[in-house]
Amino acid sequence: MTETKVLGIKEEHLNEDSSERRAITFRLNDELIGIDIKSVIKITKSFDITPVPKTPHYILGVMNLRGNIIPIVSLKEKLGIPEKEERDIDELMIVVIDTEVGYIGVTVDVIEGATVINNEEVLPPPMNSVGIDPEFIQGVVMIKKENPELLIILDVSKIFNKEILNKEEGRC
Repeated sequence: MTETKVLGIKEEHLNEDSSERRAITFRLNDELIGIDIKSVIKITKSFDITPVPKTPHYILGVMNLRGNIIPIVSLKEKLGIPEKEERDIDELMIVVIDTEVGYIGVTVDVIEGATVINNEEVLPPPMNSVGIDPEFIQGVVMIKKENPELLIILDVSKIFNKEILNKEEGRC
């Protein structure tokens, strides 16, 4: 791993043959969730979201991001995580990710930051103990800080792929 400073911000770079990867971490209720940083396009505050009729329940609407119309998905709804407390959409953060079906914005409660994950420490997903279908989880890892915590690493390619989305469209 090498370090550089750009505009005074320390950035860690992984070696290509490294056994490590980086993830953007965020909260959904109290759960610590991560997405591979390679799939993250942008992190932003909530934009003007325009509702779209006759879409699945987890699609909040669309937003215009630099001339691109991006669907906005409630990640909690998509993963079946119950809402702990009602929040105004303006309080949420949006993580725009690159998927098989194009760019998709997912709403998250709080952005925690970026973290480096050692691939050797990643464990298989627990059987539905966190309330997320294990099919959508790449793995879990214990994050060692003051209070050790379980980081759930999502598999974006399985959550947002054409086959699953086509099946869900048939149900709505």
